Amino acid sequence: MKPSKWKFAAALYLVGVLLIHALVFWNARELVWKGYPDFTIYYCAGTIVRQGLGPHLYEEATQFKVQKGFAPDVAIRLGALPYNHPPFEGLYFLPFTYLPYRTAFIFWGLANLAMLMALPLLLRPHLPELRIYCWPLWVLASLAFFPIFFALLQGQDTILLLFLYTLAFALLKKNHDTVAGVSLTLGLFKFHLVLPFVLLLLVQGRKRILYGFLSTATVLAVASVAVVGWHGITSYPHYVLQVEETMARGAIVPSDMPNLRGVLYLLLHGGPHVGVVALVLSVAILLFTAWRCFGVADPEFFDSKFSLGVLATVLVSYHASGYDLSILMLPVLLLANELLGKGRAGGWPARLMFIAAAVFFVSPLQLFLLMKAKRLALVGWAVLLWWCGIVGHISTRIRHHPSARIPATLPS
Repeated sequence: MKPSKWKFAAALYLVGVLLIHALVFWNARELVWKGYPDFTIYYCAGTIVRQGLGPHLYEEATQFKVQKGFAPDVAIRLGALPYNHPPFEGLYFLPFTYLPYRTAFIFWGLANLAMLMALPLLLRPHLPELRIYCWPLWVLASLAFFPIFFALLQGQDTILLLFLYTLAFALLKKNHDTVAGVSLTLGLFKFHLVLPFVLLLLVQGRKRILYGFLSTATVLAVASVAVVGWHGITSYPHYVLQVEETMARGAIVPSDMPNLRGVLYLLLHGGPHVGVVALVLSVAILLFTAWRCFGVADPEFFDSKFSLGVLATVLVSYHASGYDLSILMLPVLLLANELLGKGRAGGWPARLMFIAAAVFFVSPLQLFLLMKAKRLALVGWAVLLWWCGIVGHISTRIRHHPSARIPATLPS
């Protein structure tokens, strides 16, 4: 098949997936308008902050009362859908609470679409192999990526995290490490999906990110204290652990977590040692990733190392849902550019990466695992194989570029 026909077939497939997503959203529209999606917790947090009830943000009774006020018709909700994110994120959503819930959901969706449309603008200068593709095709590919669709359906905040990761990537490519640190810090509303990645950057010698990271983290900490007070800050860790312990009355399901924890939960049938085994393997994955990244100084390897770090972060995140994998859209684009480069698309690592990434564009499979089988954690295997593929890809390229192994100087 000619390349032009391959491109047409790929675009046609993406349109088909998008139609499936549109159909799912249409069928779920009444549930969305009633307040079933996760956007409820962000709207709730913003409302509590706007009403001056910040010190009560992590009280279930307060959350439930506020949620019943704007979403009274959620029949299955016998208690609050818990807001377990850091206090400062409530400020992100405060402006939306001046709108009715339905209108706010629509505007948040439009904001997410705007961030997706900004990705090509941020990435085009750094992805030469993808410049020939028009920006609507980039957006189409993003909307066909199941985790992103899932995030839009739920009104989640993970597309914002994807945008912040992409901004950090573009800044790091220009050696603006301090500002990149600011961008990553703004994503600490999902700290478990940021802190491991920052650690991996530090191991690679990008120490200047700490300037932006620590200064911005201080600002966010002060904002959090202003929102909930010292008592709210000190009670937050206990609240998060309590929500995790009770599984948020069924809202947290390990068998639906596409990360290392979810994979082990299914393998060990939810046994008592899942947490310990997950911790040990998570440390091993982080150490191996750090070693693999530290041993390569050639700038040509930056995209692969960045992708490896994102995949490792997702794997070791103790709490992850399908929509959290939205940040993997960035490795999809980076690796597409990498593999389309001359002489880089061969071998088992490339095939493994392609197959693993392609899983996330097969929405019927994802929907089945999520809604019928209740086993979305099986997708964690795709994440793990993708990580292995990147490791193999870097190792293969190093064998052809031995001088890249030992860094002459580490980036400052």
